Amino acid sequence: MKKIILFVAFLSFTSLAAQAQGFTLGLKAGISSSNVDLKNPSANFTQFKEEGSITGFHAGVFTRFNVAGFLLQPEAVLSSSGGKFQVPNQDGTGTSVQEIGFTNIDVPILVGYKLLFLRAYAGPVASVLINSESDVQDYKDSFESADWGYQIGAGVDISRLTADVRYERLKRAYTDPNNGNVDFRNRQVILSIGYKLIGK
Repeated sequence: MKKIILFVAFLSFTSLAAQAQGFTLGLKAGISSSNVDLKNPSANFTQFKEEGSITGFHAGVFTRFNVAGFLLQPEAVLSSSGGKFQVPNQDGTGTSVQEIGFTNIDVPILVGYKLLFLRAYAGPVASVLINSESDVQDYKDSFESADWGYQIGAGVDISRLTADVRYERLKRAYTDPNNGNVDFRNRQVILSIGYKLIGK
């Protein structure tokens, strides 16, 4: 149901924007550097320590509605992210590095301002989890299927090309009666290149 609501919301924004001046439709793709920290961990997660970041990828579609410099930009993006942890070995002999990865459909709804070829914006992002992978165990069934976060960033437009840099913060709530509860806080720095199919 949450996936259907997000999809309908994106189509509604796109339909409204398409009827107005200043409408842009384009494709985008890029890379990200992401890591994960833990908040409010239960006993089974207190010994997990953040180890480092991983490189993620994304691709999708963006729309933009621009009136007098003010802009509304809904998007739908398939993305990958995650992070690394130091995890105690089950035999008690030290620790090992474990990687966890997320594959999502992200729907940012950004509001901002454009001056000449420069843009600045911020807004919420809804993220629907498609898959989660780990080096050690399967976490996917214990994660919330959809969560909210935020993005803030800036970009430039040169003719039909766009380039953006963003910071994203997203919470993944994990609940498992056998392994405990914890919030996985996913942080990303996102770099994107886009091409405008419609609009300027």
